[in-house]
Amino acid sequence: MSKFKVVILSLSVSVVAGFFARLINLPLPWMLGPLIVTMVISLWGVKLIIPTSLRKSSRLMIGVILGATVTMETLHRILDWPISLSMLLAGVLIITLVCSLYLYRVAGYDRITSLSASLPGAISTIPMIAIELGADPRRVILPHLLRVTLIVMFVPFVFSWWQGISLVSLGGEEVAFDWWGENLWVLLVALPVWWAASKFRLPIPELTGPMLAAVLCSLLGYRLLLPDWLFAATFLVLGAGIGIRFFGMTLSHLANNSRHAFVCTLITLAITLLIAWAICHLTSFEFHVILLAIMPGGIAEMTMLATVLGVDPVFVAFHQIFRSMLLNLMSPYVISRFGSKDK
Repeated sequence: MSKFKVVILSLSVSVVAGFFARLINLPLPWMLGPLIVTMVISLWGVKLIIPTSLRKSSRLMIGVILGATVTMETLHRILDWPISLSMLLAGVLIITLVCSLYLYRVAGYDRITSLSASLPGAISTIPMIAIELGADPRRVILPHLLRVTLIVMFVPFVFSWWQGISLVSLGGEEVAFDWWGENLWVLLVALPVWWAASKFRLPIPELTGPMLAAVLCSLLGYRLLLPDWLFAATFLVLGAGIGIRFFGMTLSHLANNSRHAFVCTLITLAITLLIAWAICHLTSFEFHVILLAIMPGGIAEMTMLATVLGVDPVFVAFHQIFRSMLLNLMSPYVISRFGSKDK
Protein backbone atom coordinates (compact mmCIF):
# COMPACT_ATOMS: atom_id res chain seq x y z
CA MET A 1 0.00 0.00 0.00
CA SER A 2 1.35 3.47 -0.91
CA LYS A 3 2.20 6.00 1.80
CA PHE A 4 -0.67 8.26 0.70
CA LYS A 5 -3.19 5.44 1.11
CA VAL A 6 -1.78 4.54 4.51
CA VAL A 7 -2.16 8.17 5.63
CA ILE A 8 -5.78 8.26 4.42
CA LEU A 9 -6.47 4.96 6.18
CA SER A 10 -4.85 6.23 9.38
CA LEU A 11 -6.90 9.43 9.39
CA SER A 12 -10.11 7.58 8.52
CA VAL A 13 -9.63 5.12 11.36
CA SER A 14 -8.94 8.03 13.71
CA VAL A 15 -12.12 9.87 12.69
CA VAL A 16 -14.25 6.77 13.27
CA ALA A 17 -12.53 6.23 16.64
CA GLY A 18 -13.21 9.84 17.64
CA PHE A 19 -16.90 9.60 16.75
CA PHE A 20 -17.26 6.32 18.65
CA ALA A 21 -15.42 7.71 21.70
CA ARG A 22 -17.75 10.71 21.68
CA LEU A 23 -20.75 8.42 21.36
CA ILE A 24 -19.80 6.46 24.49
CA ASN A 25 -18.82 9.67 26.36
CA LEU A 26 -15.14 8.83 26.70
CA PRO A 27 -13.24 11.77 28.23
CA LEU A 28 -11.24 13.79 25.68
CA PRO A 29 -12.88 11.70 22.92
CA TRP A 30 -11.14 13.24 19.90
CA MET A 31 -7.76 12.55 21.45
CA LEU A 32 -8.18 9.42 23.55
CA GLY A 33 -10.39 7.65 20.98
CA PRO A 34 -7.88 7.86 18.10
CA LEU A 35 -4.99 7.29 20.50
CA ILE A 36 -6.41 4.05 21.90
CA VAL A 37 -7.56 2.65 18.54
CA THR A 38 -4.36 3.49 16.66
CA MET A 39 -2.36 2.11 19.59
CA VAL A 40 -4.25 -1.20 19.44
CA ILE A 41 -3.88 -1.42 15.66
CA SER A 42 -0.17 -0.64 15.94
CA LEU A 43 0.24 -3.31 18.62
CA TRP A 44 -1.29 -5.78 16.18
CA GLY A 45 1.59 -5.03 13.82
CA VAL A 46 -0.16 -2.70 11.37
CA LYS A 47 1.91 0.40 10.59
CA LEU A 48 -0.12 3.63 10.44
CA ILE A 49 1.21 7.05 9.37
CA ILE A 50 0.39 10.60 10.50
CA PRO A 51 2.48 13.08 8.44
CA THR A 52 4.94 15.32 10.27
CA SER A 53 3.34 18.41 8.72
CA LEU A 54 0.00 17.55 10.31
CA ARG A 55 1.60 16.87 13.68
CA LYS A 56 3.38 20.24 13.64
CA SER A 57 0.16 22.00 12.60
CA SER A 58 -1.66 20.39 15.52
CA ARG A 59 1.04 21.71 17.87
CA LEU A 60 0.41 25.21 16.53
CA MET A 61 -3.29 24.78 17.30
CA ILE A 62 -2.56 23.51 20.80
CA GLY A 63 -0.32 26.51 21.37
CA VAL A 64 -3.03 29.01 20.45
CA ILE A 65 -5.65 27.10 22.43
CA LEU A 66 -3.50 27.30 25.56
CA GLY A 67 -2.56 30.94 24.96
CA ALA A 68 -6.17 31.98 24.38
CA THR A 69 -7.14 30.82 27.88
CA VAL A 70 -5.12 33.66 29.46
CA THR A 71 -7.24 36.79 30.09
CA MET A 72 -6.83 40.07 31.99
CA GLU A 73 -9.24 38.74 34.63
CA THR A 74 -7.01 35.78 35.40
CA LEU A 75 -3.95 38.02 35.57
CA HIS A 76 -5.68 40.51 37.90
CA ARG A 77 -6.74 37.80 40.36
CA ILE A 78 -3.39 36.04 40.55
CA LEU A 79 -2.37 38.12 43.59
CA ASP A 80 -5.37 36.71 45.48
CA TRP A 81 -4.03 33.16 45.40
CA PRO A 82 -0.31 33.18 46.30
CA ILE A 83 -0.53 30.30 48.79
CA SER A 84 -2.58 27.96 46.61
CA LEU A 85 -0.47 28.68 43.52
CA SER A 86 2.76 28.18 45.46
CA MET A 87 1.49 24.91 46.92
CA LEU A 88 0.33 23.81 43.46
CA LEU A 89 3.85 24.43 42.16
CA ALA A 90 5.28 22.51 45.12
CA GLY A 91 2.91 19.63 44.39
CA VAL A 92 4.01 19.49 40.74
CA LEU A 93 7.65 19.36 41.81
CA ILE A 94 7.05 16.68 44.48
CA ILE A 95 4.98 14.48 42.16
CA THR A 96 7.58 14.79 39.40
CA LEU A 97 10.44 13.98 41.78
CA VAL A 98 8.79 10.97 43.47
CA CYS A 99 7.39 9.43 40.28
CA SER A 100 10.58 9.97 38.27
CA LEU A 101 12.65 8.38 41.04
CA TYR A 102 10.28 5.40 41.11
CA LEU A 103 10.40 4.95 37.34
CA TYR A 104 14.17 5.38 37.23
CA ARG A 105 15.11 3.27 40.26
CA VAL A 106 12.36 0.64 40.31
CA ALA A 107 11.03 0.41 36.75
CA GLY A 108 14.45 0.88 35.15
CA TYR A 109 13.47 3.66 32.74
CA ASP A 110 16.15 5.99 31.41
CA ARG A 111 16.29 9.47 32.93
CA ILE A 112 14.57 11.44 30.20
CA THR A 113 11.69 8.95 29.96
CA SER A 114 11.31 8.77 33.77
CA LEU A 115 11.12 12.54 34.05
CA SER A 116 8.79 12.98 31.06
CA ALA A 117 6.37 10.30 32.26
CA SER A 118 6.19 11.89 35.73
CA LEU A 119 5.14 15.45 34.85
CA PRO A 120 1.55 15.75 36.19
CA GLY A 121 -0.47 17.35 33.45
CA ALA A 122 -0.79 18.48 29.82
CA ILE A 123 -1.35 15.06 28.23
CA SER A 124 -1.87 16.75 24.86
CA THR A 125 1.63 18.24 24.78
CA ILE A 126 4.04 16.74 27.35
CA PRO A 127 4.40 13.36 25.56
CA MET A 128 4.89 15.18 22.26
CA ILE A 129 7.60 17.44 23.74
CA ALA A 130 9.28 14.49 25.47
CA ILE A 131 9.30 12.36 22.33
CA GLU A 132 10.85 15.23 20.36
CA LEU A 133 13.64 15.41 22.96
CA GLY A 134 14.38 11.68 22.85
CA ALA A 135 12.10 9.99 25.41
CA ASP A 136 10.68 6.50 24.80
CA PRO A 137 7.15 7.17 23.43
CA ARG A 138 5.89 3.72 24.40
CA ARG A 139 6.67 4.38 28.06
CA VAL A 140 5.98 8.11 28.33
CA ILE A 141 2.33 8.02 27.27
CA LEU A 142 1.06 5.27 29.60
CA PRO A 143 1.30 7.15 32.94
CA HIS A 144 -0.28 10.25 31.35
CA LEU A 145 -3.03 8.28 29.65
CA LEU A 146 -3.92 6.28 32.74
CA ARG A 147 -3.85 9.34 35.02
CA VAL A 148 -6.12 11.47 32.82
CA THR A 149 -8.53 8.63 32.06
CA LEU A 150 -8.99 7.72 35.74
CA ILE A 151 -9.35 11.33 36.90
CA VAL A 152 -11.69 12.56 34.18
CA MET A 153 -13.85 9.44 34.25
CA PHE A 154 -14.18 8.94 38.00
CA VAL A 155 -13.84 12.39 39.62
CA PRO A 156 -17.31 13.54 38.44
CA PHE A 157 -18.89 10.41 39.92
CA VAL A 158 -17.04 10.81 43.22
CA PHE A 159 -17.96 14.48 43.50
CA SER A 160 -21.60 13.86 42.56
CA TRP A 161 -21.82 11.31 45.39
CA TRP A 162 -19.84 13.51 47.81
CA GLN A 163 -21.82 16.71 47.10
CA GLY A 164 -25.17 15.01 46.47
CA ILE A 165 -25.57 16.23 42.90
CA SER A 166 -27.45 14.30 40.23
CA LEU A 167 -25.25 12.84 37.48
CA VAL A 168 -27.70 14.17 34.91
CA SER A 169 -26.62 17.72 35.68
CA LEU A 170 -22.98 16.92 35.00
CA GLY A 171 -23.51 16.72 31.28
CA GLY A 172 -24.69 20.29 30.92
CA GLU A 173 -27.00 21.52 28.21
CA GLU A 174 -26.48 20.59 24.61
CA VAL A 175 -24.55 23.32 22.79
CA ALA A 176 -24.99 24.04 19.07
CA PHE A 177 -22.14 22.96 16.81
CA ASP A 178 -19.82 25.88 16.06
CA TRP A 179 -18.69 25.86 12.42
CA TRP A 180 -16.91 29.21 12.23
CA GLY A 181 -15.18 29.95 15.54
CA GLU A 182 -14.06 33.46 16.45
CA ASN A 183 -10.99 35.61 15.66
CA LEU A 184 -9.41 32.95 13.46
CA TRP A 185 -7.05 35.59 12.08
CA VAL A 186 -4.96 34.94 15.23
CA LEU A 187 -3.77 31.80 13.44
CA LEU A 188 -2.21 34.00 10.77
CA VAL A 189 -0.38 35.96 13.47
CA ALA A 190 0.84 32.68 14.97
CA LEU A 191 2.60 31.65 11.75
CA PRO A 192 5.30 34.37 11.66
CA VAL A 193 5.75 34.03 15.44
CA TRP A 194 6.38 30.31 14.87
CA TRP A 195 9.07 31.29 12.36
CA ALA A 196 10.57 33.81 14.80
CA ALA A 197 10.53 31.24 17.62
CA SER A 198 12.47 28.81 15.44
CA LYS A 199 15.04 31.51 14.61
CA PHE A 200 15.51 32.26 18.32
CA ARG A 201 15.81 28.50 18.92
CA LEU A 202 12.90 28.30 21.36
CA PRO A 203 12.03 24.69 22.32
CA ILE A 204 9.23 23.23 20.18
CA PRO A 205 8.82 26.55 18.28
CA GLU A 206 5.61 25.44 16.56
CA LEU A 207 4.04 25.22 20.04
CA THR A 208 5.72 27.93 22.15
CA GLY A 209 5.70 30.64 19.48
CA PRO A 210 1.97 30.46 18.65
CA MET A 211 1.17 30.14 22.38
CA LEU A 212 2.93 33.46 23.14
CA ALA A 213 1.19 35.09 20.16
CA ALA A 214 -2.21 33.89 21.39
CA VAL A 215 -1.50 35.17 24.92
CA LEU A 216 -0.73 38.64 23.54
CA CYS A 217 -3.83 38.69 21.32
CA SER A 218 -6.02 37.47 24.18
CA LEU A 219 -4.71 40.16 26.55
CA LEU A 220 -5.43 42.76 23.85
CA GLY A 221 -9.04 41.55 23.76
CA TYR A 222 -8.88 39.31 20.67
CA ARG A 223 -9.51 35.85 22.02
CA LEU A 224 -9.28 32.96 19.58
CA LEU A 225 -12.09 30.41 19.52
CA LEU A 226 -11.49 27.49 17.17
CA PRO A 227 -14.51 26.02 15.36
CA ASP A 228 -15.51 22.65 16.77
CA TRP A 229 -14.38 20.69 13.71
CA LEU A 230 -10.88 22.24 13.79
CA PHE A 231 -10.65 21.73 17.54
CA ALA A 232 -11.57 18.05 17.11
CA ALA A 233 -9.13 17.62 14.20
CA THR A 234 -6.30 19.10 16.28
CA PHE A 235 -6.72 16.60 19.09
CA LEU A 236 -7.37 13.77 16.63
CA VAL A 237 -3.96 14.30 15.01
CA LEU A 238 -2.27 14.58 18.41
CA GLY A 239 -3.87 11.39 19.70
CA ALA A 240 -3.26 9.36 16.56
CA GLY A 241 0.29 10.70 16.33
CA ILE A 242 1.04 9.24 19.74
CA GLY A 243 -0.86 5.99 19.20
CA ILE A 244 1.00 5.04 16.02
CA ARG A 245 4.28 5.10 17.94
CA PHE A 246 3.30 1.82 19.61
CA PHE A 247 4.09 -0.02 16.37
CA GLY A 248 6.51 -2.86 17.10
CA MET A 249 5.77 -2.96 20.83
CA THR A 250 4.94 -6.34 22.38
CA LEU A 251 1.93 -6.95 24.63
CA SER A 252 4.18 -8.21 27.43
CA HIS A 253 6.10 -4.92 27.30
CA LEU A 254 2.81 -3.02 27.47
CA ALA A 255 1.55 -5.02 30.44
CA ASN A 256 4.78 -4.51 32.38
CA ASN A 257 4.77 -0.74 31.82
CA SER A 258 1.06 -0.43 32.64
CA ARG A 259 1.84 -1.75 36.10
CA HIS A 260 4.36 1.02 36.67
CA ALA A 261 2.00 3.61 35.16
CA PHE A 262 -0.72 2.61 37.64
CA VAL A 263 1.70 3.00 40.57
CA CYS A 264 2.61 6.50 39.35
CA THR A 265 -1.08 7.37 39.08
CA LEU A 266 -1.67 6.32 42.69
CA ILE A 267 1.37 8.35 43.79
CA THR A 268 0.07 11.39 41.90
CA LEU A 269 -3.41 11.15 43.44
CA ALA A 270 -2.05 10.62 46.96
CA ILE A 271 0.25 13.67 46.77
CA THR A 272 -2.55 15.76 45.22
CA LEU A 273 -4.84 14.91 48.16
CA LEU A 274 -2.12 15.86 50.66
CA ILE A 275 -1.41 19.17 48.91
CA ALA A 276 -5.15 19.97 48.80
CA TRP A 277 -5.42 19.20 52.53
CA ALA A 278 -2.46 21.51 53.26
CA ILE A 279 -3.90 24.38 51.18
CA CYS A 280 -7.27 23.94 52.87
CA HIS A 281 -5.66 24.40 56.29
CA LEU A 282 -3.62 27.41 55.18
CA THR A 283 -6.43 29.26 53.39
CA SER A 284 -10.17 29.81 53.64
CA PHE A 285 -10.99 27.68 50.58
CA GLU A 286 -13.02 24.49 50.98
CA PHE A 287 -11.33 21.15 50.37
CA HIS A 288 -13.44 20.13 47.36
CA VAL A 289 -12.79 23.49 45.65
CA ILE A 290 -9.04 23.16 46.16
CA LEU A 291 -9.09 19.57 44.94
CA LEU A 292 -10.84 20.52 41.71
CA ALA A 293 -8.36 23.35 41.15
CA ILE A 294 -5.19 21.27 41.55
CA MET A 295 -6.36 17.87 40.29
CA PRO A 296 -4.21 17.02 37.22
CA GLY A 297 -7.13 16.39 34.89
CA GLY A 298 -8.49 18.36 31.93
CA ILE A 299 -9.01 22.12 32.20
CA ALA A 300 -12.44 22.04 30.57
CA GLU A 301 -13.65 19.04 32.58
CA MET A 302 -12.56 20.39 35.96
CA THR A 303 -13.98 23.84 35.20
CA MET A 304 -17.29 22.35 34.06
CA LEU A 305 -17.57 20.32 37.22
CA ALA A 306 -16.77 23.42 39.31
CA THR A 307 -19.62 25.27 37.58
CA VAL A 308 -22.06 22.44 38.28
CA LEU A 309 -21.00 22.33 41.93
CA GLY A 310 -21.54 26.07 42.27
CA VAL A 311 -17.92 26.86 43.19
CA ASP A 312 -15.69 29.56 41.68
CA PRO A 313 -14.92 28.36 38.11
CA VAL A 314 -12.40 31.17 37.58
CA PHE A 315 -10.40 29.97 40.58
CA VAL A 316 -10.46 26.38 39.34
CA ALA A 317 -9.75 27.30 35.72
CA PHE A 318 -6.85 29.59 36.59
CA HIS A 319 -5.08 26.96 38.69
CA GLN A 320 -5.58 24.40 35.93
CA ILE A 321 -4.31 26.87 33.32
CA PHE A 322 -1.39 27.89 35.57
CA ARG A 323 -0.19 24.29 35.86
CA SER A 324 -0.72 23.60 32.15
CA MET A 325 1.08 26.77 31.03
CA LEU A 326 3.88 26.16 33.52
CA LEU A 327 4.43 22.61 32.33
CA ASN A 328 4.25 23.53 28.64
CA LEU A 329 6.68 26.42 28.99
CA MET A 330 9.14 24.76 31.34
CA SER A 331 9.05 21.08 30.39
CA PRO A 332 11.28 21.43 27.28
CA TYR A 333 13.99 23.07 29.41
CA VAL A 334 13.52 20.74 32.38
CA ILE A 335 13.52 17.57 30.30
CA SER A 336 16.51 18.58 28.20
CA ARG A 337 18.47 19.85 31.23
CA PHE A 338 17.76 17.19 33.86
CA GLY A 339 16.59 14.26 31.76
CA SER A 340 19.62 13.59 29.60
CA LYS A 341 19.57 10.01 28.39
CA ASP A 342 21.79 7.46 30.09
CA LYS A 343 24.88 6.45 28.20
